[in-house]
Amino acid sequence: MKTYDIVICGAGSAGFCAAVAAARQGAKTALIEKYNTPGGILTVLGNNSIDQFNNPFINDDKMIIKGIGWEFVKRLHKDGFANIPDMDAEYQCHNQYGVKVNPIAAAKIMDDMLIESGVDLYYGQPMVDASSTDNEIESVTISTKAGLRKVKAKIFIDCSGDGDLAEFAGAEFVKGDGEGTFQPGTLRFYPSVYVDSPIIGYGDNRNHIKLDTTDSDNITKAEIYARNLIYEQMKSGQRIMATAPAVAPREGRRIAGITQLSVKDYCEGTVFDDSVCYTYWFIDIHKDNEPTYIQYIKHDKTPTIRLSAMISKDFSNFMMAGRCISSDRETNSAIRVKASCMAMGEACGTAAAIAVKSNVHVADIDIIQLKNTLTNNGAIVPGVGRTLAYNDVIN
Repeated sequence: MKTYDIVICGAGSAGFCAAVAAARQGAKTALIEKYNTPGGILTVLGNNSIDQFNNPFINDDKMIIKGIGWEFVKRLHKDGFANIPDMDAEYQCHNQYGVKVNPIAAAKIMDDMLIESGVDLYYGQPMVDASSTDNEIESVTISTKAGLRKVKAKIFIDCSGDGDLAEFAGAEFVKGDGEGTFQPGTLRFYPSVYVDSPIIGYGDNRNHIKLDTTDSDNITKAEIYARNLIYEQMKSGQRIMATAPAVAPREGRRIAGITQLSVKDYCEGTVFDDSVCYTYWFIDIHKDNEPTYIQYIKHDKTPTIRLSAMISKDFSNFMMAGRCISSDRETNSAIRVKASCMAMGEACGTAAAIAVKSNVHVADIDIIQLKNTLTNNGAIVPGVGRTLAYNDVIN
């Protein structure tokens, strides 16, 4: 049994940034990932666009997310593996501001940043169980080539997207719409054509695939159905070389937090005392055989993420970042995009490291210290000047 300060489950956009942030703050950190590659939907499941680092309706500096996620993008861009659009360009549609990256290069740079930060990596070793007491998670069990092993930590962070750790530990959560309906998934594919560019995106199978990411038997059926769809497209003449290894989900479990993000606060851009990062995307609920429900956010009041929505109400040492945080369904459909997940991950990992250093529960950390640390590390924090350290602002 290995013991860490912080264990993060899931190495997608949120988990990657959470692990780097925690380790850079000196916390002994482990990152557990079911795939053999970091990056989740960005690198493994085929959506290589990172949306959205800016709010185009702000009059001055339109960037609302930087920090570790933006550092990652700049490192890719330096070597020619990221296409960064003009963030100040006049708004035509939200998609125009997505940063397109090469998935192979993205995974490699994630590896580099994680290793440089001192994170212990457990790739291809999925979490399969958890042990908990009345108010704390004690350990998680992972499946390795040598059998099952336990990993202990002072703080656990669920970045699995689907909220798997909440299920294993017995924390409260809501699934899908609360009544058994989930947004459909998508199986993306590589077109069988040569493109003379280091940044090649997947094709997008627009056939919606019914998917319950909390039910393994349902996932099996969904994967078989998705391959049948691709096969029929190939028979009809579409040239397809390969698919992503799994259907990309849009929705899973939303873990109950100390507070819950609401669509009203999201649309109004409410800033709370414990708002620790920004988020920006439109409300985007996909449905089977129906038009997608969309509600655009087109004003300069940028929505925020609260720290208390990333702390489980059931366990004092359990946090979450990414699309499984505490939120209603409408808000969740907007905050699940990758740049927002990166910002959440960095804030969550930094908060966990401060809690370990201070020997307090995460809910009891000094929020000013957290905002100060995030700002000094290059992140953009709600209510904090963008060109001054937080200490300068509050003084």
